[in-house]
Amino acid sequence: MTTKKIRFLPHSIIVVVMLIGCGSPTPTAVNTGPPPPPPAPTPEPEPAPPPPKPQPDPYETAMSEVSTIVRRYGTVYVDAKDDVTADKAIEEIGRMTARLRELTAEIDKIPYRAGQEIHALAFQTELTQLQTAQLSNPDMQRVLGDPDLGLKFIAAHQSFVTDGLLPFGQSVVTRQPNVSQQPVPSASTQPKPSTK
Repeated sequence: MTTKKIRFLPHSIIVVVMLIGCGSPTPTAVNTGPPPPPPAPTPEPEPAPPPPKPQPDPYETAMSEVSTIVRRYGTVYVDAKDDVTADKAIEEIGRMTARLRELTAEIDKIPYRAGQEIHALAFQTELTQLQTAQLSNPDMQRVLGDPDLGLKFIAAHQSFVTDGLLPFGQSVVTRQPNVSQQPVPSASTQPKPSTK
């Protein structure tokens, strides 16, 4: 019987060892904190910046300002009623004259581009209208005809024309292309006569 016990013993030891080894699993730590944050969304590609706005043509801007000055000049005389208002008007004419000189210097630095002739023609038209305004503008006639106010305004008017408008007009005219400035074709570019 002892042999049976021995045979049985190794099996029972194996069973006991297995039962001991198969105990309940050791508990793992459970994370009770907040859940991890979701993955960051992939940023959308930023759109390309818009192209820069085209800068205005400096020549066109200068000519536009001159046009405003010429139109304003005829209206300066409206408010000249006495010595105080006349002095204010004369100061404004002086500022306009100075600004015309500045604009003359500015456009002298701007290179010529095709299409600028339209501005020169518009300027010529405004000068013609200014000349007729001296005859048809009742406020200019009133002020220039006044013996007290007229002397002040005549000097300011002459300065406006001779120091402001004339140099500006000369600068505009010299910018315009003429026939002598156009390139003359060389002998190599002239068509050869046909020998038929």
